[in-house]
Amino acid sequence: MNIFSFLCILFFIFLGSTSFSRPLPLPEILKNSGSSFFNHWICVGVKDNIDFSKPYKINIGELPLVLWKSTDNKIASAINICKHMGSRLDNGVITENGCLKCQYHGLENSYEDRFGEVMEYEGKIFWAYKPIRKMPFSIPFFNNPDYEKSFLEITMDASLTDSAFNTMDLRHPEYVHNKLFGFGNIVPPSNIKEYKYPSGDRVGLSFDYSSNKVIRKINDNARVTKNYHMFVFPTFSWSKVTFNDKNLIIGVNLLPLENKKTRWFITICHNYYKSNPGKEFMKFIASIILGQDFVQMKNQHKEDELKKAMLFDHKFKDEDVILWLRDMFKDYKYPDIDQCVEIYNDSKNDKSKIE
Repeated sequence: MNIFSFLCILFFIFLGSTSFSRPLPLPEILKNSGSSFFNHWICVGVKDNIDFSKPYKINIGELPLVLWKSTDNKIASAINICKHMGSRLDNGVITENGCLKCQYHGLENSYEDRFGEVMEYEGKIFWAYKPIRKMPFSIPFFNNPDYEKSFLEITMDASLTDSAFNTMDLRHPEYVHNKLFGFGNIVPPSNIKEYKYPSGDRVGLSFDYSSNKVIRKINDNARVTKNYHMFVFPTFSWSKVTFNDKNLIIGVNLLPLENKKTRWFITICHNYYKSNPGKEFMKFIASIILGQDFVQMKNQHKEDELKKAMLFDHKFKDEDVILWLRDMFKDYKYPDIDQCVEIYNDSKNDKSKIE
């Protein structure tokens, strides 16, 4: 373990030593979380899965974006609508000087014309309109050379909020992940602790979990694992499973594509099963577990006022962390076209001030 990872763990332990019974004041980062959603770093792809020899199109909610490699290996982004006569730009040509040239009338978009900022970080590509943080949140141990890393992505038929709740839900593994290679167990979690952090933009959960027979065979016959989960508003979650001296860290970056469709970008870090076959085996297990989540996410009701009125009218024991998460998303709105128009007009105002 390098010194940076060690200090990060100490920091999380220090912050998480107390849970708060009184609600914390809503931090600025969560207020007015309509168009400001776009100011968070949002993962838009896994670097090695993107062919940057041509424009890459992706949408964040109803915001259509196109990314391309400009000069000096910089990644530029634009709204995927030409500001001349409205043609899509993802079928444009990247010129020798790093511009994206519209195929309709030849208008060129340079890096200086970019809309928002793009960053490559921990093997993924992130976008933000006006970033409120210098860089995206880190996955613990990602930069530790003793850990292997791999990536998966899957599109779930579920909203961003349903996806967020799933990442912090203690109860569903018994029912959703009780299939072959799932980690679910009828033995309930124990030593449960829930954490609400002073920053107000994240919640945490720690617990011990009894391994079923299949998982025991994978995990050196360890009967119990130590677990920690964290969600950071609005799109990032990570979890750590520990047994013996081994750690498995799963990072999840969420990208809302539609009101009931969210892409999950999964980062897998582990300091065991480090051979190439071992890495593929870990990806295989993760794929099966994600497939089990896919079935349940498809069963989630669409986001509407009736669902909002009924949500959490019943609460199971040890679900405070889910309710805290719900409160964090209280003012979240799916990034619809009105918010897209708002930030585009904001960018025009910024440019007019410069000119």
